[in-house]
Amino acid sequence: MNIYVEVDREAFCTTLEAKGFVVDPEAYGELVYMRQHHRDPTMYVKIYTSMPLAAGDTRGRGEDAIRVLLVFMNPRTKKSGCLYKAARVYRTGTQAGVIARTLDRAREAYGEANKRLQRK
Repeated sequence: MNIYVEVDREAFCTTLEAKGFVVDPEAYGELVYMRQHHRDPTMYVKIYTSMPLAAGDTRGRGEDAIRVLLVFMNPRTKKSGCLYKAARVYRTGTQAGVIARTLDRAREAYGEANKRLQRK
């Protein structure tokens, strides 16, 4: 049986920021981190943390999971679309495990961006 863990906001955010993620200024409702691809400024890896935007830790048990997406953002229209959706990160096990799985999913999404660029 998987054991739900509360993820500390400061530990989670500090880790993401150390890996080059920044808070999405256009996010609302929940805290979203994003990182622009180094070779294509229209592609971003976004991490939907399931944490309230203002303050506080993650939502309660079973209410939501952390989601990691690769998105395209049109520079002219500012509209975006999902290019890749990684498997959800459930908050089970240990806090360190949740953070590590989140980073694994982010690397997976970034790798998908690299694959797409190779095909161009």
